[in-house]
Amino acid sequence: MSLVLIPFISILGVILSKLLFRKWFNHLSIYCIIMGGLIFFYELKLLSYPEIIPVAWFIIILTFLAFLFGIMTVISARNLTSQNHPLETRNSLSLPIFEDGGKALKYSILFFSLIGLFVAIHRWLVLIGKFGSIEDVLLNAAVVYRLNVRGEIKEFIPFLPSFIYVGVFLSGIYTAYKGRFSFLSVFPLITIVLKELTYFGRGEMLFSSLEFLFTFILFRHLLSKDSFQRFKFSKSNAIIATTFMLILIITAASFIRISRGSKENYIGTSRTLKQMEENFIFSPSVYLYISSDIGVLSKYLELEKEETSFGKNTFRLVYDFLSKLHVTEKPDFFQKGYFIPVWTNTGTFMRELHADFGIAGVSIVPYLLGLIITWLWFKFYETKSLYVLLFLVYLYLIVGFSFLMMITRLNQWFFSQFLIILYLPILEKLAIHQKSITLTKS
Repeated sequence: MSLVLIPFISILGVILSKLLFRKWFNHLSIYCIIMGGLIFFYELKLLSYPEIIPVAWFIIILTFLAFLFGIMTVISARNLTSQNHPLETRNSLSLPIFEDGGKALKYSILFFSLIGLFVAIHRWLVLIGKFGSIEDVLLNAAVVYRLNVRGEIKEFIPFLPSFIYVGVFLSGIYTAYKGRFSFLSVFPLITIVLKELTYFGRGEMLFSSLEFLFTFILFRHLLSKDSFQRFKFSKSNAIIATTFMLILIITAASFIRISRGSKENYIGTSRTLKQMEENFIFSPSVYLYISSDIGVLSKYLELEKEETSFGKNTFRLVYDFLSKLHVTEKPDFFQKGYFIPVWTNTGTFMRELHADFGIAGVSIVPYLLGLIITWLWFKFYETKSLYVLLFLVYLYLIVGFSFLMMITRLNQWFFSQFLIILYLPILEKLAIHQKSITLTKS
């Protein structure tokens, strides 16, 4: 029954989102596809997952309705005040960062990508110095991963890795503006992949990929409404570049999975899944990653064994800072795991919101998320502010990671936003200055 009902509700949600936002790509459609897909894969039961308990279904439905009501609050308010839909009006796009034709933007992406490359090379040199060679590093992937989790491999400069996300954000804008993918579109992502290979982790690859995707598509929508300049985009170029990026990310993620020695022979694996044990791309462990989180949420609610301080997951950065002042204990990097029948620990953002704030966490927070993100969505297309775009993209990241965890657990969610806020006015001044130099020479 659920295998039919879940896709049906998800499709209805996507259609509703198109009616509300005039575009297929929006935060409601993303949430419906991500959460609907997660539950659908879980209900396929290719692993012997337990049934989702009624309380978990209640939390899932409550969270979705709260998110939807937050969206509808803004749209209803706009309808009552007879405000036009921003994507129905056409006007001229004039932003300071494009005063020089995008030159300052181009060199900024290159600058931050080189910082990312420096971080990756430095980390590889540290690991080679510790283990002896690249081959030995790869052979000890599981050990390297544990050392990174415990924080025993220090960065050359703290917070320096977060600089690369400035490049990712700017590359999304630059690619949309230029109307085609180029080396600068993928250079920041390549440096992150090289860095992630030193962690033998995959979270930052997903983070950067979604950051680029959200920035690119949202800004592309803005450009499509410019009345004075035709911003065409090469479809063939987009297909080739997208294929390349998918191959890059999937290959790197699969290589990391194999290097860490992930087990593929889980208890209760179905015959269909057993046939995929040797599959390089879609293996039992991949199925586990894209389906298990709802099971963890259900088991967490069933056992009720966790005691979490107020906001300790959502605002982990604050607790981490307070621990350095010896005010609180250092928060765990990983959440508590559950056996479902495989040990796994991520249980969607609903688990962490409930652990942090109780029933208010899965009702008030999604409502506010839907409300604020919808207000920012309209605000961006009306004001064309890159600061609004920044906050919009990073709230989209919460939605994009909703199937896994509350993304605000990760320090780079905060640090990279802060760095982008600091750099945007510098970028604007550089572009204006570059234009004045060009005019002087001519």
